[in-house]
Amino acid sequence: IAFSSIEMCQENVFLILLSLILFQQNADTFGEAAAVTKAINGEKAILGCTPTLRSFSVKIKHDLESNELVGLTGDHKALGSWKLDGAVELQRKNDSNNEWSANVMMQSCDRISYRYFTYVKDQSDQKHIRLWESYLKPRTIDGCLTNCRHMDVFGESSNGEVQLNRGWITNEVVFQFKFEREHMFQVHDIEKFDPENVLINLVPLEEDLKTPMDILLKAVNVEVVKMSNGESLLQKQTSKGVTHKRNEVVIFHVTVPNTLSPSFALDFHTADGKSMGTTVIEFSQLTGSEGELELRINDEAQTTVIARLKLPYLVVKPFSQVNILDFRTTYAHYWPKTWPILDVGHRGNGKSYIVNPPEERENTMASFLKAYEVFADMIELDVHLTSDGVPVIYHDFGLRTAPHGKEVTDVSQLEYVLIKDITYSELCALRVFAVINNEIKEYPSHNAEPIKERRIFPRLVEVLEALPKTLGIDVEIKWPQRRKCGGVEAEQTIDKNFFIDRVLEIIITKGCGRPLIFSSFDADICTMVRFKQNVFPVMFLSMGETKKWEPFLDLRTRTFQQAVNNAQAFELAGTAPHAEDFIANDSAAGMMKRARSLGQIALVWGDDCNSKEAVKYFQEIGATATCYDRSDLYMPENKERSFFNSSLSLEEFQGQCRPN
Repeated sequence: IAFSSIEMCQENVFLILLSLILFQQNADTFGEAAAVTKAINGEKAILGCTPTLRSFSVKIKHDLESNELVGLTGDHKALGSWKLDGAVELQRKNDSNNEWSANVMMQSCDRISYRYFTYVKDQSDQKHIRLWESYLKPRTIDGCLTNCRHMDVFGESSNGEVQLNRGWITNEVVFQFKFEREHMFQVHDIEKFDPENVLINLVPLEEDLKTPMDILLKAVNVEVVKMSNGESLLQKQTSKGVTHKRNEVVIFHVTVPNTLSPSFALDFHTADGKSMGTTVIEFSQLTGSEGELELRINDEAQTTVIARLKLPYLVVKPFSQVNILDFRTTYAHYWPKTWPILDVGHRGNGKSYIVNPPEERENTMASFLKAYEVFADMIELDVHLTSDGVPVIYHDFGLRTAPHGKEVTDVSQLEYVLIKDITYSELCALRVFAVINNEIKEYPSHNAEPIKERRIFPRLVEVLEALPKTLGIDVEIKWPQRRKCGGVEAEQTIDKNFFIDRVLEIIITKGCGRPLIFSSFDADICTMVRFKQNVFPVMFLSMGETKKWEPFLDLRTRTFQQAVNNAQAFELAGTAPHAEDFIANDSAAGMMKRARSLGQIALVWGDDCNSKEAVKYFQEIGATATCYDRSDLYMPENKERSFFNSSLSLEEFQGQCRPN
């Protein structure tokens, strides 16, 4: 084995010796490294694979910040084996800001898979991913001995498609400050503070709460999105600030190294730059995963309160097992256009606690398998967390129960117990009641049901292990929502980051190798799942413009377009809109088309889907999938199998799983 394309001149003898040492460190055995022989006077002694400096070059078509770097990772040890910490740092070529390169010692015959990414380093030398090449299959380069140089274009695949996404969070925390409600301000002096004529800047502060932080030095990234149809993109905050008016959604998205504890100022000014006022958010106020800040906006002299602001916030922390994530692949936007419109079984084969329910109880193994038996492509299930941290499948936030041995003759004798307040073993022992048409009905508890597949409250891990991998799963994460006119669906005291981490731990280890997507009515849950991991897609469930229920407080949930905007802003796979948005709507097909033009999927759900005619209608207007009850009654008659029921499908999703 010999080096090739390296002149044996005096000035680079040191480089070659160093390369030999590096190669020995990366070789599988000492003997492999010792097999290297020198090429003298241009003569090559090629006895097989040749250790050589492989050249990687990439052109960046967008402007980089002064602190941004370009990284290279791949399936070779010398490229970091897909891990962030071991990735190769590229160097600018000829002081150019847009061409970067690196030479890496590896075998000339190796076929290499690799990706590029941009990142910054903080003051602790931690790396923070900004953008990465996120197509399903990485770049590949075959073995090469000579003339191995090639210029890649960042984010551009071999077919010319460009796909770049923000990274998942690793060594950082995301803070979001959300203007996402109808009424944000209480104004004391309209002459000094006009909420309909305001621009807002968010400024990270040093510990003295006065000095603006050097965000480039500290590797802090301040972005903002103003939700606007088709243009809802997170962008760098400008010095001018962002406008905000009533009923507009504006979200500040700040990525901060986890070594910092920043405070923030919100500066308010007019379009001509005149200061209106300011308020400070101290780090100590940002407790837990979410909350609502009650802030006083003081005038420029800091002597008078001119307005008050109720500002919701979100804190997204890295996944508790973030080290199992890497650059190897992502299915976060994987939904090929060649797929048919999918049939999704709602809670399996449909709702149970109604008049004329299906035989199988909802959200049980029996119900999921029944839907699969009649060719559902996916099933939808609902996930809660018990007080001892067990992800469990059930729809409602709680259940009606009564002590064992007590005869129940009146609704007032029933107690409502929230799942989050009891352990899994306690939940399995509870009696279960429902009130249907004013009639009290008792159902078998988990422990009283002898047939495992029929038991209520299956654990998420049990479902993932038992269901065939050729059955797709829509994992809806349940989180109570605040209502427009006051009140909340249910109390929730479990920390949101902890909740999501417990679900992710199970999904990433047990849910891989199958079509699986996350969904939630909680926009912040969707944001969390999106930024905590890079493997599975996420879609935002929305209630839309409905007359069936009271709207939620968050404006993002109220219309299909706002849901689409939110999905675009935070790089979700798409939305799960309510069917009512499209019934008797001449614009229905156009609405779907606009979502598709943004690369989004749309899974329609709701009681209005529950007929063969409705299923056909949603197929015709371009829905990506339809989620409905009673797959056994409403499945298209010409369907012969579930779409994913093939060995090819199993191979297609195997990349989700970590190599052994």
